[in-house]
Amino acid sequence: MPRLLAGLGVVLVAIAAAGCGGGGSKEDPAVVLRRSAAATENVETFHFALDIAKVPTSAKGLQLTGAEGDAKVPDAVKAEVSGRFAGFPLSTSLVSTGGRLWIKNPLSGSWQAVDVATTPAFLLDPSKGVLALMRAMTDLHDAGSEDVGGASTTRIAGKVDASKVGRLVAAKGGAGSVDVTLWIGKDDAILRRIQVTGPVGKGEPADAVRTVELSRFGEPVTVEAPEGAS
Repeated sequence: MPRLLAGLGVVLVAIAAAGCGGGGSKEDPAVVLRRSAAATENVETFHFALDIAKVPTSAKGLQLTGAEGDAKVPDAVKAEVSGRFAGFPLSTSLVSTGGRLWIKNPLSGSWQAVDVATTPAFLLDPSKGVLALMRAMTDLHDAGSEDVGGASTTRIAGKVDASKVGRLVAAKGGAGSVDVTLWIGKDDAILRRIQVTGPVGKGEPADAVRTVELSRFGEPVTVEAPEGAS
C-alpha cells in the first residue's frame, strides 16, 4: 500500500506539472519577440489604427487622439487623423512621403506642409516606430493567448523606457518605464497589436493608453504628395 500511494503521488505531481501555466511547453518570450520583429520588418504595406486615451491636451505641435490609414515602407503614410494642432481641435487627412508631411486644412480644404519636427515620429514611419518599441522591451513574459482580427495570437508583455516611447509620439519629460503588450500572430509571427500603458510624457496619468492595431498586410498601397500641396 505505501508503494501504491507513493506511485500515485508521483503521477499526480507529474499531471499537475504538465497542466501548470508556466510549463516547459511555452516558448521563450525573447525568442517569440525576435522572430516577430524579423517577420514584421519584412512587411511592405499594412493598415494601421492608432488610439490614444487619457492623455492631457497640449498646445504645441500635432497631438493625436486617433489615426487610421495605410502605410508603405519605408516612409509613405496616408491617414485620417483626429486630435489637436497648436491646441485647436483637429479632424482631417494627413499624407507623408519622401520625408515631407502635409495636413489638409479642415476649413479651406487646402493642403499645408507641416514641420516634421513637431509631428509624432510614428506617423513618418509606422513600421520603424513599432519595431523600435519591440526591440527596446525588457522584463519579457508570456501573457497568454487572444484572437485579434480573426488571427490567433500570443501576448508578450514587458517594459520600455518612457523616453524611447516619447520620441515616437512627440511627448517629452516622461521618466521611468511603461508597460507594453504585444499581440503576435501564432502562424506568421507578424505583430497584430501593440499597447503602451503609462505616463510617456510629463504630467500624463498612470492609466494613459496608446494602442496600435495592424492589419491588411501586403495589400496594394499608393501614397503620393497631395495635388496642389504647398
